[in-house]
Amino acid sequence: MSTNTKEVRRFALVISAITAISLAISGCSSQPAQVIDQQPKTSQFVLDSFQDGQFLTPFEPGKAEMGLTLEALVNLSTLGYTEEQLKPAIDWATSNTSLLTSTGLKATYVFTAHAAGFGDHPTVPSVLFDVKAAIDSEGFVADTNNFAYSWVILALMASQDTDLANQVALQLTKNAESTGGYKYTKGDSQSTEAADVTAFAVMAIKSTEEFGSADDKSSKQTANEKSLTWLQDNLVEGTHYVSYGANDLAGTSYAAMALTASDIDATASVEWLAAQINATDFGIPSAYSEGASDVFTSVQALLPLSSLTFIDVLNKINESK
Repeated sequence: MSTNTKEVRRFALVISAITAISLAISGCSSQPAQVIDQQPKTSQFVLDSFQDGQFLTPFEPGKAEMGLTLEALVNLSTLGYTEEQLKPAIDWATSNTSLLTSTGLKATYVFTAHAAGFGDHPTVPSVLFDVKAAIDSEGFVADTNNFAYSWVILALMASQDTDLANQVALQLTKNAESTGGYKYTKGDSQSTEAADVTAFAVMAIKSTEEFGSADDKSSKQTANEKSLTWLQDNLVEGTHYVSYGANDLAGTSYAAMALTASDIDATASVEWLAAQINATDFGIPSAYSEGASDVFTSVQALLPLSSLTFIDVLNKINESK
């Protein structure tokens, strides 16, 4: 074999190796990014708070709180906890669907099922059927509040029913107050706009931003821009929210997520939340827990503490399908 031929073959081998490496890198780039739990001790505090690993009891010892249990499952699974680690809670949830007594809870269950890896459980289609049955042709959800509206949208998006999710999102934009903020129930004269429900509405509406007509997209964008202005204008010291004269941990958590999801820097709020972590057990106290860690507050802070949002949860769901 001539020297020239050897060089040609050697060059071909080098090109093949480079091509193989490039393809491998390209293949890896399509994979979901590794999620890093920025506050693993707080996540562990939440997991350890489950009674017998099955459910959370934030109000009365032994009395399960379905909504918080489901939200904790969503957040922990997103932060990397496996189905095996969460199996006792998943088994409990799927065995206690009788506790899903409202459309909001049913929607939370459907979203959780997809987020925590049990979307193929036989209970999910029937619960989703009930959610859809509560929605009229214009996207109005009967007998519910704006927080539940957001869960309904996320459940529909997780179930890939984007047309109906868009209709509900358009209805939700109509539920905002003139300020751009949201009350739990539109027009409730006994309450004021709240950061948590406003932020959750922003994320839910944003999850549908690619769907619907041009007019639909414009309406949703305009509504969210006004809500985001409300969230920014109502920050206290640029870091957190106050409600009824007390620090609003839930509002700060949800708002940090909504701002992050909307490409608005929420670093100061995330740092403020991290500063609230109890040095003893790494949970987060609420404004009313007299310094003791509160599991409700801790669950709600899990995603924003790692600069994650419910949009990230939906992206994770879509990547797994």
